[in-house]
Amino acid sequence: MSPRLALVEDDEDLRDEMCFQLGRAGFDVFGCEDGVSLDRHLANSGCELVVMDLGLPGEDGLSISARLRASRPGLGLVMLTARGRLQDRLDGLDRGADAYLVKPVDTRELIAVIQTVLRRLAAPASPLGRQEWLLRYRSLEIVSPEGRVISISGMEVILLRELAKTGTEVVARRQLIEALGHDYLLFDQRRLDTAMSRLRHKLEEVSPDKSPIRAVRGVGYVFATPLREDDETV
Repeated sequence: MSPRLALVEDDEDLRDEMCFQLGRAGFDVFGCEDGVSLDRHLANSGCELVVMDLGLPGEDGLSISARLRASRPGLGLVMLTARGRLQDRLDGLDRGADAYLVKPVDTRELIAVIQTVLRRLAAPASPLGRQEWLLRYRSLEIVSPEGRVISISGMEVILLRELAKTGTEVVARRQLIEALGHDYLLFDQRRLDTAMSRLRHKLEEVSPDKSPIRAVRGVGYVFATPLREDDETV
């Protein structure tokens, strides 16, 4: 059975085009123009994941996202919007988005993000184990396997969420830079290295082993032990 998606976009031409492209990729897509039509669709048919613009008529996408995250915690939420500032991304993630993409976005990237979120939602939840780190992105904290809590910045939350998406696979430098809302070709990559170095030192201060963040020369970074997102307090 094809994964069921709802696409919330008030521009009819763009909505139709995106529904067509996602349908070609094997998804069962239903287009909605606003929060009211989305609520109606969810009540009647349901879906596994919602792709949503933020600038919608009536209820704003951020409000819809927060409401859905509270009422449907198992629903995937991907924000697709022209709002590309770092604070916009943080606001989107804080309201419950699993991923935040800035328009214009290549359809192939959107499909890859949707598939990643769906895989993560389908994976069985595992209890916090000895080798597992826990990311509480809403409260800006990461918890070591030993239960030590480290405060982190909004930028560090975005970097860690990108690392968490791929499990223990390497995340390219470009992906990390663009997740922060910057142009890869114009960005001074030394700023990324500085931010990652700061984050690694934070984790080393509470971990008996060396930091799980490893640099892969010429490629990017990897979180070498399991990292799970969870915003419940413990």
